[in-house]
Amino acid sequence: MADVTHKIKNNLLTALQQVEHNLSMAKYKAKEKLHLLDPVNIMPYYGFGNDKYVYVKGRVLENEKLKKSKDEDSTLTHLVNTYKRYESDEIPGIKLTATFAGQKIELETDPEGFFEAEFRTDAPFDYSSTGYKIKLTLQEQKTAEDRTEAEAHVFVPGEDAAFGIISDIDDTVLVSKIAHFLERLKLMLTKNATERSPFSGIAGFLRALCKGSDNSRQNPLFFVSGSEWNLYDLLISFFRSHNIPEGPLFLRDKGIRLNEGYLETSGQEYKRDRIRHILDTYPSLRFICIGDSGQHDPEVYQQITQDYPGRILGIYIRDVSPNKRDKEVRAIAEQVKEQGVEMELVEETFSAAKHAVKMGWINETQLEDVRQACEEDEQQES
Repeated sequence: MADVTHKIKNNLLTALQQVEHNLSMAKYKAKEKLHLLDPVNIMPYYGFGNDKYVYVKGRVLENEKLKKSKDEDSTLTHLVNTYKRYESDEIPGIKLTATFAGQKIELETDPEGFFEAEFRTDAPFDYSSTGYKIKLTLQEQKTAEDRTEAEAHVFVPGEDAAFGIISDIDDTVLVSKIAHFLERLKLMLTKNATERSPFSGIAGFLRALCKGSDNSRQNPLFFVSGSEWNLYDLLISFFRSHNIPEGPLFLRDKGIRLNEGYLETSGQEYKRDRIRHILDTYPSLRFICIGDSGQHDPEVYQQITQDYPGRILGIYIRDVSPNKRDKEVRAIAEQVKEQGVEMELVEETFSAAKHAVKMGWINETQLEDVRQACEEDEQQES
């Protein structure tokens, strides 16, 4: 019976996705035929790689003419920008090339306008000569004002990296109220990137982890989130306005998904797959994982700890849920502890930072910086 139900769900998902893709394609074809397309842009996302592998993802979209966020923006401006982000007009089936280190890959966008490219080499890449940019070029033009070229930046950890950091975003770094739909909707509709609040001290804590206990490392930071790719520009602006270290983002397509019988846009398996991609790309690097108690992060990190023995140094879970959930997280923490990994359930950033000092991942001076950052953030919120 379970197999039949699973098959029905998969068939329904496939049918719904096909309907969604057909509608997107019909809309695009109609606009193209009537010459109503806005100028086309390539939206490159941060790539990442190692000495023999580089990955990049991006999207081809019509220019939505989003206004740059300003503190004095009106609620109407927020509403218009939010609408434009979610009503993004993707360009399906358009051809482009990605060029890096003498390799050129021919690509075609999928029904949602996304593309991916992987560069592989037997001899290590010489980044001193190749640089850290991937050139992206459209092979066809839809309007006279198309921006046919773009560059994607490639993040490559330094040889001195002591460990990497994998972090969720919503309710871990960014106050999002994921568990409270109306509050989350209000934040999305009325706050721009500069006005959205980070959790107190999180920027300072992430900066400390990236520099390591000797304050001179370049430990890489990766963000794996259930947020949609449509919010990419907002998240990058948020990181920059709050001095949060940047790194590759792994977000989700807002397209139709099914999980446990419900339509949704995020899931545990999605996060596990992206984290596996990161761990497989850096097999000699161990990682610290950061998440929250509200979005299955404890379960995701538990599975990763089990699948990759010895690869996870520690786990921090921000407590954003009721007491019943706390008991579940503590039970998961006990299971993770059997793998030799501590999962710390913390209510605020400073507690996580104190634990990181104890583990030797940051130093006492950095701890004081995190404490001051917590106080400054709390003053701004009040």
